[in-house]
Formats: sequence, C-alpha cells, structure tokens
Amino acid sequence: MAHDRSGPEGRVSVEDLLAEPLLRSALVLEGDIGRTQVAWCLPWSEINVGGARSKNDLAGVAVHVSTTAIRDPSGACSVVGEVADRAGSALLAWPPDSDPMELAAASSAARERGLPLVVLPCAADYPAVSRLVGQKALAQTAHVLEYSMRVHRTLAEVLSRGAGIPAMAQAITGLARSPVLVLGAAGEVIASAVPPGAWNADPSSIAVPLAERLGEIPLEGDEQGHGPPTHGIVLESGGGEEWTPAHVLSAPIMVAGEVYGWLAVAEGHRPPERHDLAQHRIIVEHGATLIGSEMLRQWSMRTAEERTRGDFIYALVHGRFADEHELRARARHQEFDIEGRYAVHIVASSALIPSDRSTMQRGASMARIAQTLDPPGDRPRLATVMGTMLVVIDPLPSGPDSLQGDEEDKTITRFAQRLHRAFSRRLGSEVRVSYGRCGLGAAGVSTSYYEARVAMGLARRLEADPVCGYSELRVFAVLRDLGGSRRGRAFVDEVLTPLRDVHSQTGDLEQVVLAYIRSGGNLNAAARSMRLHRNTMLYKLERASRVLGRDLRSADTQFMVWLAHHIDTLGSIASAIEQELAPPANDVFPH
Repeated sequence: MAHDRSGPEGRVSVEDLLAEPLLRSALVLEGDIGRTQVAWCLPWSEINVGGARSKNDLAGVAVHVSTTAIRDPSGACSVVGEVADRAGSALLAWPPDSDPMELAAASSAARERGLPLVVLPCAADYPAVSRLVGQKALAQTAHVLEYSMRVHRTLAEVLSRGAGIPAMAQAITGLARSPVLVLGAAGEVIASAVPPGAWNADPSSIAVPLAERLGEIPLEGDEQGHGPPTHGIVLESGGGEEWTPAHVLSAPIMVAGEVYGWLAVAEGHRPPERHDLAQHRIIVEHGATLIGSEMLRQWSMRTAEERTRGDFIYALVHGRFADEHELRARARHQEFDIEGRYAVHIVASSALIPSDRSTMQRGASMARIAQTLDPPGDRPRLATVMGTMLVVIDPLPSGPDSLQGDEEDKTITRFAQRLHRAFSRRLGSEVRVSYGRCGLGAAGVSTSYYEARVAMGLARRLEADPVCGYSELRVFAVLRDLGGSRRGRAFVDEVLTPLRDVHSQTGDLEQVVLAYIRSGGNLNAAARSMRLHRNTMLYKLERASRVLGRDLRSADTQFMVWLAHHIDTLGSIASAIEQELAPPANDVFPH
C-alpha cells in the first residue's frame, strides 16, 4: 500500500470530523471514513461554477451539498460523478430531510465511484463544517510540524556528532519504538537496530524478502516538487521462531537524484496503527534525508582516501617519488613498510574497463574486496584500479617469520587463485590474474609489478591458464635480456623475416611452422589446427624449409624458430610496457 505524500500534514480524517460534537449525529451512507482525509471544505455552489476544470482540483476537498443543489435523483448522481471525476475526497449532504430517492441514488453512485457519502445534521451548515475542518486541519498541521521538528532535531544531533549510520539507526529506533533497517543501494544490510525488549529477532532477517520488493518503491516525487514518498510493503510472516513483520514502512535514501540506499521501519501490527503509521512516516522521511547526508559524507571521505591510496600505489609501482623523504612520508600515511616483503598481483577483466559511473564504482568496490580478502595480518594490503586492471600489493611475512623458497611461492600462488575465484563470481566475465615474484621494499614492489605485467602480456599471447605467474614463465625471464639486445633482434629478423615475407591465401609460413612445432612434429595434427589439407600442409613445410635453408624436421631447426618467435613476442610485450614505465632498477632512487 502506498501512502499519500501529503499524508497527515494539514489533513484530517472524516472519521475524526464525525467524532466532533457538531457532527456526531451524522449518518454515514458509503465509504471508508477512517482512511479518507480532507484538507478543507467547499460548497457545491462554488465548485459547480462553469469554466475549465482539472481532473484533480478537488483532491483533499470535502464537498458540502445542500438540498437546493439537488433537483432530482439524476441530479444527485450527477453531483457524485462530478466530485469523483475531479478527485474529491468526500461528499457531505445536508440536511437529513432530503428526498429519500435522491439520497438512495446518490448512495448508489457513491458506492460505484468509491466516494464517501455522509448525511449531516441540520445544524451542520456549510460555515460551521468549513470552520470545523479548517480548525482541525490547522491543529493537525501544527502537531505534525512540532513532531517533525523534534524528530529532525534528534537525528540532526546524532549526525552532527559524526557517530555514523549505526548510531543513526539506533536513534531512529528510539523514536519509532520499532525495528529499523538501513540497506545499501544493492540491498545489503548497512545497519540495524531493535528497541530494547520489544522484539525477539534481528530485523536483518527481513533484509532478503525486503530487498526483493525494493523495486516497488517509487523513486520519483510528485507534481508539487516533493521528494519520493514513503511506501508500505506487506511481507509474509515467517514460520517457526523466525520473526518477520507484517508491514514495513520504507523510503529510498536519495542523494543528488541517485539511490544510495533504503531506510525501513518494521511495523508490529497488521494493519498498522494509524497514529503509529503517521509518526513513522515522518521519522522515515527525515531519517532517510539525514542518513543520505551521512552516506554522502562517508562516501566523500572514502573516495578521498581511495584516491590518495591510488596515487601512492601508482607512484610506488612506477618508482616515481621525488626522493626518499617523500616515499617515507607517504608510506607512513598508508602504513606501508618500506622494508617489508611484497608481491604484486594484477586482475584484468573487460568488466573493469571504465565506461560510466557504475563501472568506476565497480572498480572501487573490487579494490575494497581485494583489500579485505584473506586478511593479511598486521600490515594492510593495498589495491587500486589502474586503467583496465586492478593492482593488488600483497604483504608477505618478513624478518624472522619470513617464508622461504617454495613455501613463499605457494603462498603467492594461493592468493592469486583466491583472487580469481572471488572476481570470477562477481564480474561474470573472463578474468585473468597474473603476479610477480616477491620483492623487498619499494624497489621490490616496482620489480614485482613489472614482472606481473610481463606475465599478463605473455599469458594472453600464449593463451595460458587464467592464473599465471612470472615464475611459471621463467624461461621467458631468461630471454628478456636477450630480446632487448642488438644480437637478439638480429637473430629474430634473420629467422622470422623470410617466413613472414611469403604470404598466401592460407596464411604466412610463420604460422604454419609454429603450428607444426606446437603439435610436436605431427603433420596431421598441425594440418587440422590450421584447417588445411595434409598435402597442402606438407607443401608449405617444404617451402618453409627451402626459405630457411634448413630441414624443419630437424629438432634444432624447430628450436631455432621457436626461440626466435618467443624472443620477438617477449620483446613486443616489454616494449608496450616500457611505454608506460621504465624497467625497474635495483634502487628506486638514482645515486
């Protein structure tokens, strides 16, 4: 059930009006007078003036009709229809000695249109009824305003202390005397509170069924410029000892037009008490606004901290500090031990490519997950998104507790596999994780990052396992220096250029030769991988042998081509990485 935004502010129910001495003898013919609320009263003679009429210009209006306004039963039906079409709230007919046929016709029409119809006593003329409605509505407005100020003052004091969202939830519980639940934008529980001795269950037990119903809550304000309304959601009661409330009053926590979360107050009655519901509506509306302010403050602080951490990680992996004093100062702020041991992991996925605000938020969320995954101990783990990759600097035990040899390598590999499992579930796309070897201090981090980047590039080129480390590609580590030397480049050009210069419709000879080498010299398997006929494959291999001047059936010739290809691959990867950063030196700072 949705609640009108204007709610009890400046409105009074018809039931409360009929409890006044002036209207106690009134006769209710049709309608739910308990839920019908009016803000003021107008006579039919004024409403029935010609001119343009809006379909909702009688919203919240009780229409007072005298006997002179109705000439016959058809006239009574016409009056009811006109008021209903213009969204009138109630129809007050006066006096009781009206024609029974007219009242019967009006009652039938009111029943069809869902419009409350009340027959007033003789003393209840329009001036008296209008004055009564005005007084009651004004008193209600004053009462609501006073209560709203009290709620706002109480919650604003908690906000000003910077006590956080859990303290805000506790304060709201004290006001509402009901369980309170604060959910994040994705429906996760941020805080919950229960009044002492009132309930036997944790309100977070309703988080799952409530999160499934959040789509029902409207996010747009009304035509008068009011914000999103509170919304009542009816949940099914749980079985056994698990308690689930029958009714939850909730509202979106909006900041700059975006949903940051949801505030919910659980009602203990079904249907909820009208007075409690009116108070809880005010509490939820003010609470959602102030919690939004607290969320924005925390988000701003967290964003600033993450940006500072990201800048430090960027400078750390690239070795870009002005001097050692800058490194020590920034490391102290980030709790980074410049004499500790670290290994760098890189997570790559197309889901991390920044395209809009949501993907940027996803990257920040992934960094926070990586920092808390398998707590590292006394030193914090550092993580940030750099371009399309998530960079994680994982601390390893140092000093007397440091790991040795294979044990250290296994620890690094296990954490890389843990990263892959965690992000594969969350990102839902192909995820690759690469890592470098353990290094000491800032220079070691820079070296490990360079190795992780090389391992990522090689793993993609060679279609290696999704989790791959530099140590697993140690043969390429040996070739790294050779690939960058003049002799190495001359060797690559001498072997591969002749093969690349020969083209045909079925590809160049280099790919044919590499397929033959990968298949272990199996001609049929190589032909299938290249989708060539066996005789075509044999012809191309003979042609490649003539171009090279060596027999490709020889193991030495195959090794020569394999070596040249991988030196060339490693050189292209290193060249791409070096456009971003220079190969790490033994020390971060030049002497």
